[in-house]
Amino acid sequence: MLAILAGCNRAAPPGDFPQESADAWLGSFNGGDVDGLALMYAEDAKILPPDRPIVTGRKPIDEFWRGYNPGSVRIEVTEVETSRLGELWFREGAYKAVYPDEGEPRVGKFIELWKKEGNAWMLYRQMWSPNSALPVLAAPAATADEPA
Repeated sequence: MLAILAGCNRAAPPGDFPQESADAWLGSFNGGDVDGLALMYAEDAKILPPDRPIVTGRKPIDEFWRGYNPGSVRIEVTEVETSRLGELWFREGAYKAVYPDEGEPRVGKFIELWKKEGNAWMLYRQMWSPNSALPVLAAPAATADEPA
């Protein structure tokens, strides 16, 4: 009897990360589809952009992205790892952001939490930050015994 009861409490297998949802977000961003982008967020979502306050809720997130002007920057996502955390999916990775007027892409990292609302996987939390440029090291000063 205990074995039967224990079997009833098993959670369903976690399944696979909802990659099609993450791909849809990236496609909306790179395509400049702000309306589609905003629909990818849960009503109680939060984004934590670098050097800015937390943005909470779908409408403020929509306003944030309208000011950011997606589509003018092209993002490539790399080095992605995912794991299931209870009812949520956690995703972390690296990105390259290509700006048309800059030579080298900006690189950075991100983390996301995805949650299911109805039949759709929605962004629940999202945070990203660019990597700092490597410091330029000054050459050591020449000593009196060394030629300059």
